[in-house]
Amino acid sequence: MGGLRLSAWAAAPSPSPATAGPRGFPRSPPDWRGPERGRRGRCAPSSPPALSLGAAGRLRVGADREWLWDCRGGGLGGGGGGEKDYAKEMEAAVRVVQVACTLCQRVQDSLLLADPGSGSGSGSGGVHSKLDRSPVTVADWGVQATVSWLLSDCFGDESVSIVAEEDDKTLSSSDGTALLESVVAAVNGCLVEAPKYGLRSPEKDLGAHDVLQAIRKCSSTGGPKGRFWVLDPVDGTLGFVRGDQYAIALALIEDGEVVLGVLGCPNYPMKKEWLNYHQRYYRLMSKVAPPTSGSWNKGCVMYAHKGCGQAWMQPLVHDFGMLSWHNSREVQVSSVSDPVSATFCEPVEKANSSHSFTAGLAHSVGLRNQPLRVYSMVKYAAIARGDAEIFMKFARAGYKEKIWDHAAGVVIIQEAGGVVTDAGGCPLDFSRGVYLEGLDRGIIACSGALLHRRILQAVDASWNSSTL
Repeated sequence: MGGLRLSAWAAAPSPSPATAGPRGFPRSPPDWRGPERGRRGRCAPSSPPALSLGAAGRLRVGADREWLWDCRGGGLGGGGGGEKDYAKEMEAAVRVVQVACTLCQRVQDSLLLADPGSGSGSGSGGVHSKLDRSPVTVADWGVQATVSWLLSDCFGDESVSIVAEEDDKTLSSSDGTALLESVVAAVNGCLVEAPKYGLRSPEKDLGAHDVLQAIRKCSSTGGPKGRFWVLDPVDGTLGFVRGDQYAIALALIEDGEVVLGVLGCPNYPMKKEWLNYHQRYYRLMSKVAPPTSGSWNKGCVMYAHKGCGQAWMQPLVHDFGMLSWHNSREVQVSSVSDPVSATFCEPVEKANSSHSFTAGLAHSVGLRNQPLRVYSMVKYAAIARGDAEIFMKFARAGYKEKIWDHAAGVVIIQEAGGVVTDAGGCPLDFSRGVYLEGLDRGIIACSGALLHRRILQAVDASWNSSTL
């Protein structure tokens, strides 16, 4: 891999015997560490030393660079010398998604200000249709260009392969000049602040050609061999333009296996109760009673590394004011196993899922709570954090699930203690290109094995009578 070019931290002080944890690692501070867990190893962010600034405020890369993300325990290679270390990739991915969340928040705010009644906006900064007529905004292209540029800067352009949703056809068309200008402005507006997130800014603003090249770089087709990133720049565009839930999803796949995932959820409130309200109401209430500065009042970034046995959540830098690993919290799936008390999530959109079939399944297994209908991969975040117990999606005939809609969420739920398979009980296969080929009927994610088995049994009992 090319040399990593993240900003430098001074070397962390060695822990004293009184504060040293297992194998000499520092113990986690009690105000942010979750309960002790022995499930497949231990995984914790280390304590962050201070930033080192060079000339003109640029961040200097020193020889004493120490990675802040530390996953200890079982690892990915079966232990011993075969373990694989993804500390650099994990840390870079979290920082990059934090930057992407800031870009999205700014674009979403501009959309809502432009048209507070519908959130659809107008002009070059509003909602557009791609050549296939699906909705897209400046944020979709802006995030893809930003993530592409930052990952390439971190790891070396030749070392980065990315599978992503957007292409540059609309921006490169004869009618796309004004839209491209808006995307370029959004990208540069965030990249100039990259040092705040521990990343490097470009030496000068990117031009239209640079932005288009960054978007075009995300043209990998995946497959069973090698390493590639998977990005959904704005998962849940309809939620995004309506001022509601959406997610930025970034995952790393190696030899067909998802090894880490990061979900940026800028509108995912920290209290479960707020998920029952439209985001507009939450924004209104926040203005009536503004939360205290630095509180966990709004969005979050969730992340996990395969084999750690833990998943983590931290507040947005845009809301909290700084990126500090001390602000991370461990998240765990719910312990609810009785269907009567369980909550299930399903997509808001009816175009590519069947609400009637999931409603029948819910009734057959004894689910009584109202479904939590949420845009985007926020559904995965809700289960990983214990706000819901079940996610079911059964696509209509002809619809094919794409890997960027699931990769990051799957590994986060699994490391938080949950289970994700297709409706036949098989793991999702991310090794066969951009689609989840071979998917058996649908996708089922649960907080525990008992609920998962009951859903699988209900699917088998009901499937022949369905119209899917």
